[in-house]
This record gives sequence, C-alpha cells and structure tokens, in this order.
Amino acid sequence: MQQDPAKPMLTVVIPTLGRPFVVRTLASLAAAEGFADLEVLLVGKIQDPAVAEEIRALSERYPQIQHLPVAFTSGDSSQKKNIGWRTARADIVAFLDDDVEVMADWVIKILEPFEASAVGLVSGPSLVPEDIPLAARLAGQALSSLAAGYVAHRYLRGQGAPREVGWSQIIGCNMACRKDLLLSLGGFDPSFWPGEEMIAAYQATGQSARIIFHPQACVFHYPRISLGSFLRQMMGYGATRIRLIRAGVAIEPSTLLPGLGILGLLILLPGALVSPWLARILGVGLMLYAALVIGATLLKLGNTRRWADLLLLLYIPLMHLSYGIGEWLECLRPNRDLSQR
Repeated sequence: MQQDPAKPMLTVVIPTLGRPFVVRTLASLAAAEGFADLEVLLVGKIQDPAVAEEIRALSERYPQIQHLPVAFTSGDSSQKKNIGWRTARADIVAFLDDDVEVMADWVIKILEPFEASAVGLVSGPSLVPEDIPLAARLAGQALSSLAAGYVAHRYLRGQGAPREVGWSQIIGCNMACRKDLLLSLGGFDPSFWPGEEMIAAYQATGQSARIIFHPQACVFHYPRISLGSFLRQMMGYGATRIRLIRAGVAIEPSTLLPGLGILGLLILLPGALVSPWLARILGVGLMLYAALVIGATLLKLGNTRRWADLLLLLYIPLMHLSYGIGEWLECLRPNRDLSQR
C-alpha cells in the first residue's frame, strides 16, 4: 500500500460524550505499535474539567492527537463521525468508541486487509475485559454467547486469517473504512443510530467494496453499563433492525426471531387456556427455548469457569425480549430519536 509520507497512515476518529475513560482510549493508542503514523481526532465536548485537562496534556505530548469540541441535538454519534472523517488527512479512517482500549498490534492488524485495493471496510472483535463490573461483563458474555447467533463472533478473538463477511457482521466500535468510500456514500446517516455503520456497510456492498473481518484486530470494550442500560441498548438494536429493513437492506430471518417470539407468546398464551393443541405447541416452544438458553449458558460457564455467569440464564432471555420489544416499538412508533446525549 503506497503512502504519501506527508499523510498519516491512518486517521482514528473517536466520537465522545466526554466520559473519563476516553483518556485510557487515547493512552492505549499512544502505546500501540505504529502510533507515530496515526492522526487521532477526538470529536465531542468535554464537560469534566479534569478530563479536559488530561486530554489537553496528551495533545501537547502527542501533537497528532487533536480535539474537536462539537455536539449535536440529534444523531450525535453519526454527526461526530462525519465531522471526523471529513477532517481526516489519511486515506483510511478508523472509528473507535470512547470506552475501548486497543491492543498493542491493533493499528497493524486493522490496516493489513487494505493492502488489497478492493477492500473498502475492515472490522475486528470487541472483547469483554475481565476487570469490569458484573452487570457489564454479563452483557458482553450474553452478546458473545451462542444465543446471540451469528453476531457472537464479533465479541470473540480468533486465530484465523482475515475473512470476507457480510455487511451485518461488522461492529461499529472497531472499524476502519477508505475515506473515498465514505465520500461516495455521503457519510453516516444520523437517523440510524445505533446502526449508522450498518447502513453504511450495506450501501458499501452496492459499490462492490469488500468487507473484511480481522479476528486479531481487537479492542477491549469497557462499557459502564447496568442491566437497565443494557436492555435499552438491545431495544435500540431491535428498532434499528426494523429501520434497516425499511431502508431496503436484505432481510436476515434470524434477526426477526425475537419479535416473532413475542408475537407467538401473545397468541399462544391466551390460546393455551382454551386449546390443548395450542398448549402443547407453547410447551414445546418454551422447552426448546429453555434448552437454547441453558446450553448457551453452560458453554459460557465451561469457558469462563465463573459461577456468576449462571446469571446468563436471566440475561439471555431479557436480551431477546428487549430486542423484540424494540422491533415492535419501531413498527408501531417509527423513527424515534435513539441518539445518546
């Protein structure tokens, strides 16, 4: 990959809400291999004076770190990403959340697939750290479990080679894209938070851009998340799935199962009171679902050896329920503002 020495090899855009953890995000980048070839754009207002001072000190120490203090009333994350990539000097732009730490070789790994000119977008895993509160850790374990379906690999580190994937298998907290591709797409759609990267990835496939998942281009994700905020997050994901379908993306049937499951319960629960056949169907369905939840939980427990992970027996059903509720709310009350402030 030819590189103009006057340009950085990679611009890293970090949309931020000003959370204190962003200082660790920046520090992890500064410690990563290849940092000297980076441009880092922190996009968002910092309200905490102590955090603002730490960021100012980092910017003085590392001139390639720049802070763009902007905020928006809606579509905040998407708008900040758009400000970032349009300001970027590099031909490849990466996007990180403000609560991640990159691994030491992340810069090298995220850039590797771009050696092929047909590659337009690269993503990598968002790993669950060990040193986070139990509620946040269980949320991550639920998302990386068998019960999360095909998206589980986005939360697991692999040893294989980078591979081509579909548009829906990227993860927005750890991705990189060619700037000219973003330009041709018009950037990120602010109405699609928390799925602006998904609609962009889908649109990229329409321009014959290859999407690559690199299982070793890893970040550790440190969300400050309670059970309630996790469930709200899942509702947002469910709502975004319906918005994506409404926008014309290919329908992936498995993503509709939570919403269909809720509809099935609403039909079968009262029906089971008057029909033995419906009662049997309901019973079989619940037993199969319980087997899925128990199996996914035991597989996780076998890997982690932590008895607290038995709480996945609660988290997994609530994850599915919230996602399904989000799908139905979006059907009944479309286009609500889901952006975080």
